[in-house]
Amino acid sequence: MALDLRQLVGTVTVDGKDAEVFGSDEFIHEPRVVDQVLVANQDTLIANVQRFTWGGECRVEIDMHAKLFPAGPPGVDGNRVEVWGQTRFYEGESVDTPEQEDAEDFFMTVPRGFFGSPPIVSQTDLFNPETVGQDDWARVTFSLRNRQVEEPPPG
Repeated sequence: MALDLRQLVGTVTVDGKDAEVFGSDEFIHEPRVVDQVLVANQDTLIANVQRFTWGGECRVEIDMHAKLFPAGPPGVDGNRVEVWGQTRFYEGESVDTPEQEDAEDFFMTVPRGFFGSPPIVSQTDLFNPETVGQDDWARVTFSLRNRQVEEPPPG
């Protein structure tokens, strides 16, 4: 019996601002590629999008998981990928600060795509609520496609 395989592809992009009292504000615009083969019914951690840093004191962490649901009988939404997790924004004395300013859970369904299908786009906005640092922010944008795997993964 053949395995149900699909490929989750696209980008996760972090845009953000580290507002400075003295000196110029510092910004990030960093897209990272997602290219992950998924096997049906397996929770898969998307590891290459976990940590973004900028400005010497800002950090976004992302826990991103994906799960492929197998093909079903005709008329059933088979081969869909569910993507979920949490984005967290930190700002403090350094990029390794434990000072978490904001967090947002996310969930999106990426239906089975076909050649030319547009990506599914979702975003979370994160802010620093503190009086000092209230102009610091980050936006995480997910732009993902669910496509057929051309060849099985090695192994």
